[in-house]
Amino acid sequence: MAATNGDLVLNTTAPSSEKTDLFPISTDNDSSSSPTAHAPEINLDTDPEKQRSSSMASDLKTLDTALQSLSIDASDADEAYSFLRSHPNADSITQDALHILQDPTKTRRLLRKIDLTIIPCLMFTYFLQFLDKTTISYTSVMGMRQDTHLKGQDYSNVSMMFYVGFLAAEFPTQWLAQRVSRLGKYLGVNIMLWGVVLASMAGADSYAALMVQRTLLGIFEAPVAPILVLIIAMWYRKGEQGRRVSFFYVCNSLTMVFGGCVAYGASFTHSHFASWRIFFLIIGLITILLGFTVFMVLPDSPVKASSFSDAEKIAALIRTKDNQSGTQNAKIKMDQVLASFKDVRVWLVALSVLLTSIPNGGISNFSSILLTTFGYSSQEALILNTPGGAVGVVVVLLSGYLSDKWNDRSLVMLICLLPTIAGAGIMYGLDPTGIPKHHSKGWLLFASYLTGTFGAAFMLLLAWNASNLAGHSKKVTVNALTLVAFCTGNILGTQTFQDSEAPGYKSGKIAIIATLTAQIGVCFALRYCNDRLNRLNRERLAGMSEEEKEIMREKAAYSDLTDRENPFFVYTH
Repeated sequence: MAATNGDLVLNTTAPSSEKTDLFPISTDNDSSSSPTAHAPEINLDTDPEKQRSSSMASDLKTLDTALQSLSIDASDADEAYSFLRSHPNADSITQDALHILQDPTKTRRLLRKIDLTIIPCLMFTYFLQFLDKTTISYTSVMGMRQDTHLKGQDYSNVSMMFYVGFLAAEFPTQWLAQRVSRLGKYLGVNIMLWGVVLASMAGADSYAALMVQRTLLGIFEAPVAPILVLIIAMWYRKGEQGRRVSFFYVCNSLTMVFGGCVAYGASFTHSHFASWRIFFLIIGLITILLGFTVFMVLPDSPVKASSFSDAEKIAALIRTKDNQSGTQNAKIKMDQVLASFKDVRVWLVALSVLLTSIPNGGISNFSSILLTTFGYSSQEALILNTPGGAVGVVVVLLSGYLSDKWNDRSLVMLICLLPTIAGAGIMYGLDPTGIPKHHSKGWLLFASYLTGTFGAAFMLLLAWNASNLAGHSKKVTVNALTLVAFCTGNILGTQTFQDSEAPGYKSGKIAIIATLTAQIGVCFALRYCNDRLNRLNRERLAGMSEEEKEIMREKAAYSDLTDRENPFFVYTH
C-alpha cells in the first residue's frame, strides 16, 4: 500500500500487552476507595459523568481525525470505513455507539443480540454440512452398498468424490462470495442447493449416480467453513472467537448423536422404499428448509445487519477494531492473494489441516463399518456411534473455552491430539486383522470414542485463522487454501482404508497415528513464528509516540491491510 498522508508502512504486529483500548468500557465504581470512607463532594473535575463525556469526546475526535486523514480509495478500504465516512449523521450516531460501549449493561446486551442473531445460524449451517456429508456413513450399513451394487473400492471412491467436488470449487466459490459481498445470502443459497442434491440421492440406483451426486454435494458445501470463519472475525473480539467457533463446530459431534439416532430408527422401517432412501430424503428436505431460514435471517456483515440500529452497527464495528482485521471488502486484491502464498505460517496451517484431515477422512466415513468389525451388528453400530458424538461435544466446547481463556490455540490442540493417537494405537493393537483379540470388544469401543477428541484440532485451526489473519482478500485466500488442504487430507484419508485390507484396515489405523504425531511438531513451529512476529513489532513500535500510535491504530483498523502490513496486529498462539 502506498504511503500517503501518514498511511502505515510497517508490516509486523504489536504484542497483546501493548494493545490500547481507545474506547474503554468504564463503570461508576471506584475500586480504590475505602468502603468506610465518607463520600467526597462531587465537583466538575471528578464527576464520573463529566469524565465519561470527556472520554467519549476524546475517542470521537481520535476516530474522526483518523478517518479524515486516511488517504485511501473507498474500494480499497474496509466496508466499515465507507459506512463511517458516508453516514449522514455520523457524529451523532457514533456518539450513541460510544454510549453503548461505555455502559457495561448495554455492551452485554449488544453482545447478547449479536450471539442470538449470528450463532444459531452458524450452528444450523455447520450441523447440516457435517450431517449431510456423513449420511453416506450411516447408509453404508443400511443396505445402500448392496442396492446400488457397490463393489471393492467403489464405496471409498464414492466417499472421496465429495472432497473432489469440494476441492475443485473452493477457490472459485470463495472469490465469488467476496465479489457478491453478501455472505448470508450466498451461504443460504448453497445450503438449499445441497439439500436438493441430498434429497435426490434417495433415488440413486448405481455407482455412477452416487459419484455425480457426491461431487455436487461437495461443490455446494465448499463455501461453508471459510464463510463462517469470516463472519466470526467480523463480529467478535479475538478473546471471544475461540468459544464462538466451538459453538458451531460442536455441531459436528451433535450430528453423530442426531444422525445415529435417526438412522437407527429408519433401520427398523419396513416398506418397498428402502430405509436408507428414507434417510436421505428426510435429511435433504430438512436441509432445504433450514437453508431458506439462513438466507432470510443471517446478516451479511455488521454494516448490512438490518435488525441492528445504526448505533448498534457502529458499536459492533468499534468493539472489534482492536482485532485490526476489519469486516469485508468486495475488491479482490492480488497483492494480498500473492502475500498469502509467501507467508510461511499459511503453509504451516495448510500442513496442519492436511495432517488432521487424513484421519478425519477415514474415521468419518468408516466409523460405522469399523464398529461392525469389532463384533457389533449393523444396527448396534448405528446407535453406538452416538456416545462418540457426546465425547466430541464435551471436548470441542472445552477446547474453545480454554483456547480463549489461555489465549492459546496450539497448546489446547496438542492436548486434543494425544487421546486420538492412543485410541488408534489400541485399535491397531487389539484388532490388527479384523478379528478382535479375546475379550477386547469393550476396549475397542472405548478406543473408538477416544478417536473423537482430535476433531477439536480443526476447530482450533479455524479459530487460529480468525485470530491471526487480516486483509479481506488474504483471509479469503487463506481460508480457501485451508479447505483445499482439508479436502486433500480427507481424500487421502478415505484411501488409507483399503478394501483389500478389510476388515482389519491396518493402513488406516497406522495413518491416524503417524499424521497426528507429525502434527505435534507443526504446532510448535506455528508458535515460534507468531512469537517472532510479535517480538519484531515490539521493537518497531518502540520508537513511536503514543499520539502517533493512536492515530495510526485507528487508520489501520479500517484500511483493509494484511496482518503483515499492519504494525498493530496481535498474533495469537
